[in-house]
Amino acid sequence: MNGDMSTFVICAKHIKPLLALVVLSMATPLLYAQTPINDPNHYILDTYDNFSYFNSNMWNSVPNNTWGLEVYNSNNVIVSGGKLTLKCEKTGNVFVSGGIESVHKKSFSYGYFEIESKTPTSGNRGPWGGFWMQTGDGDNVWDEIDVLEPNGADTYYGTQYNIGVSANDSGGNHLAIAKKINNLPDLSADFHKYAVIWTPKHVQLLFDGDLVYEEVNPNFIPTHPMYVFLTFQIDRKGNAPDASTIFPLYWQFKNFKYYRLKTDCSISVVEDNFDFVNHDYKVYKSYSLSNSTIPNNTNVVLQARDYIILNGEFNVPLGSTLTMITHHGICPE
Repeated sequence: MNGDMSTFVICAKHIKPLLALVVLSMATPLLYAQTPINDPNHYILDTYDNFSYFNSNMWNSVPNNTWGLEVYNSNNVIVSGGKLTLKCEKTGNVFVSGGIESVHKKSFSYGYFEIESKTPTSGNRGPWGGFWMQTGDGDNVWDEIDVLEPNGADTYYGTQYNIGVSANDSGGNHLAIAKKINNLPDLSADFHKYAVIWTPKHVQLLFDGDLVYEEVNPNFIPTHPMYVFLTFQIDRKGNAPDASTIFPLYWQFKNFKYYRLKTDCSISVVEDNFDFVNHDYKVYKSYSLSNSTIPNNTNVVLQARDYIILNGEFNVPLGSTLTMITHHGICPE
């Protein structure tokens, strides 16, 4: 079958001659995500902020605007002890909060993004926001990925949050999709990892390393570089704070990481008796390999823009795996 994103996994297999691989359709979700943990060869760490200090080369304090009922003040952004703490307090009838953004400092493209977060204390209605990415301004403002976005009711319960993906289609129409991730532990009791893998042909969202959602419809996939936002907003209407909400409240983050994919789509790899151990793994234009054997107890991942072809005798021993991924027609740079 044809598709824009194909993945195939082989375990313990003697492959017959002339096996050409491009099999899964673009509508088929991946069973798991290729992260820097299980596929370290294809990723390189580009950005890491451990919040030991406020990095003004990368972040701005969110200016005094609002997405909800809050206003922003840089005094409510606290960086100390390896943590970013966003404080929200009620002064009279005004909710004064904190947030940071990378707008006009650093934009990000395809790759793997991760942060650890501890949400505001559950049992309090109103907190909204979290970890999200957006083009920030200009004609493509609707390119957005919401990695962690509990609304004012989600933070009350503490065991659920929202994710979302949006983009403009070829006709300029804004398309968005959202999903609630639930049946989780209390997200305010401890730090949890929230991550996204963004490529030209899919968005995968993860909670504590587990894949919780994948979007493969190209109409919803952002295609422009985006800024990162870490914000503490206050929700409106039915999810707004009520008399039982206790202020001040705190939203904490730590260990922001961005890994970009290693790519060289100008090279076609054509080899006999392929050296899996010393190979420089990247997303190449294509692979054509023959008469090769994967080492024992080894997990190999091959990624190419156009195709991966295995010819001749090809062996995957018991205890080893071979995963092959194609990003058809687009180099995910």
